[in-house]
Amino acid sequence: MPINSPDAVIAVFELQPYWGPELQRQFQADNVAVTECRSVNDLFPIVDSFTKGLIVIDLDVAITDCLAWLGTEVAKHPVRVPIIAIGSAATADLEWGLREAGVTAFLPELMARPDFARLCRRLLS
Repeated sequence: MPINSPDAVIAVFELQPYWGPELQRQFQADNVAVTECRSVNDLFPIVDSFTKGLIVIDLDVAITDCLAWLGTEVAKHPVRVPIIAIGSAATADLEWGLREAGVTAFLPELMARPDFARLCRRLLS
C-alpha cells in the first residue's frame, strides 16, 4: 500500500548522497518522507508543509553556506524544527555557536547509521 501523505519529513542537505539514502532505508517502514537537498535554501520550504519535520545539514561540504543560512534564515523563520548539524574535528569548535544559532544536535564525528536513525526518531517525536 503506497504512502499518500507522510506524517513527517526529514530534509537533508548534503552535496553527495549519504545520509539521505540511509535515512530513506531506515524510515521506509515509517510514514516519514526523507528529501535530499543540494541547497540549504531548499530546507525550510520542504519542512513548512508538514506538522513534524527535521533538518539535517552537513557542515563540512558547505560550511560557509550552512553558517550563513543559520545566521539568517533560521533566525527569522517562525517555525522551529529540530536541526542536526553533522560536522567533523575541523568544525568541533563551532558547537556552541551552532547551538546558539538554532542547532538542536551537533555531531562532530560520524555516527553509526542505526544510532543516527534513533536520534532522528527521537527528535521527530
